[in-house]
Amino acid sequence: MSMDLTVHDGAIMFAEAKIDPLAHLRVLTMKQVSELTGYTPQHIYRLERAGKFPARIRMGENRVGWRLADFERWFAARPTVQRPPADDDHSH
Repeated sequence: MSMDLTVHDGAIMFAEAKIDPLAHLRVLTMKQVSELTGYTPQHIYRLERAGKFPARIRMGENRVGWRLADFERWFAARPTVQRPPADDDHSH
């Protein structure tokens, strides 16, 4: 099952979606990728050139996009931020 991702007023909204038999064909635009990651287009291209971001695909002469499945795999592989242990000594 996949999640529908939308960006509304800067907040990422997740909605559980039905299984999409065409999910492997879905393509994200630069605007969507930028909104989902918070990265500028320039940073996305920099990461892509360094091999640290999924490769884009050419959709037409002046249009590129990223396969949703590739983006989801990249996103899922991002490390989570570990919180530092709680400081039980509140005396300082």
